[in-house]
Order: sequence, then structure tokens, then C-alpha cells
Amino acid sequence: MARPKSDRKRKAILEAAMELFEERGIARTPTSAISAAAGVAEGTLFTYFRTKDELLNELYRELRKEMDRELEDYPYAADAYTRLRFIWDRYLGLAMRYPKRLKVLQQLRASGRLLRGTEAPNMAIMELLQTMKEAAEAGGFQDAQAELLVLLFRAQAEATAEFIGAHRELEAESRELGFRLIWRGLTGA
Repeated sequence: MARPKSDRKRKAILEAAMELFEERGIARTPTSAISAAAGVAEGTLFTYFRTKDELLNELYRELRKEMDRELEDYPYAADAYTRLRFIWDRYLGLAMRYPKRLKVLQQLRASGRLLRGTEAPNMAIMELLQTMKEAAEAGGFQDAQAELLVLLFRAQAEATAEFIGAHRELEAESRELGFRLIWRGLTGA
């Protein structure tokens, strides 16, 4: 009879992968290094994740769940401006608290190794899609593809987070300017 899997070991593997991907990059991080950093045998890693790609996809899903947790008090009844600003501030907050995680998310998205279902919209993305679509339609962009709007939002947020990381003294102004660019681009206002 197989022993039950340990959530502690699974989390240790995911955390070790995240740390090593941030330091070395995905392509330069073998599963043997992840196993060693997690304090488990390499065979144990493959008990939890059949392949490195499965590990990558699971790590991506876990990192995206963090954004959903950030939106637990999302103001559903507020206007589009307030809702979009809420998502903006929470996204930047996560990026500033966990810059390594943002770097790994970017690598995972650029890796070409994420499965289709992994990118399926989560709660955060669904709310962002809806809010941006509302704002874009009000600004005359009825035909804008919602997915493109989300990618533009993410690019703006990540560029803003990168700038703030290098210039902490300009955080408040940078947050405001970044958001104003997004809002003005969507609405013309």
C-alpha cells in the first residue's frame, strides 16, 4: 500500500523550485537541484510531480492563487474605476512584497511550458476581465479583446513594480501614474 503524500513535502518542493528558478532560471535548474534544496530524494519529487513541466504548472497555479486570496474583500458593488484601482493596488502590493515571485511568474509565462488549462482564468483574472471590459466600452473600445486588455494591464503593473523596486522613494507617485495611464488608456478620461 502506498504511503499518503505529505503536504509539507509538496510545499517544500514548490518553494525550493520557486527559489531556484528565481536564482538560476527555469532552464538552468535541474530537478536534482530542486530535490536537494527541498531536502527530498529526486524520486520523491517525481512522486509528487511526474515531470518538471507538471511541477512548473503546479507552481504557476499556486502563485496565481495568491492573487485570488488578495481579492477576498473585492468591492463587487463599486464602480469600474474603484474595482480596477483595487486590483491595481493589490497586484502591486503582492509584487512589492514578493518580487522573487513576480520574477518567477514572468519566467513561467515565458517558458512555453505551461499547459492550456493552467492559464484558465482564475477569480482575479475574471474580475479584471469584466472590469476592464466595462471601462473600455465606456471609453469607446467596445471591440477591444478583453484578454489583450488584461495583458496590457499586467505589463503596465509589472513595469511599475519593477520601477518602484529600483526607486522605492517614488512608490506613491509611480503607483498613481501607472494607474492613471491604464485608466486613461481605457477610458480616454
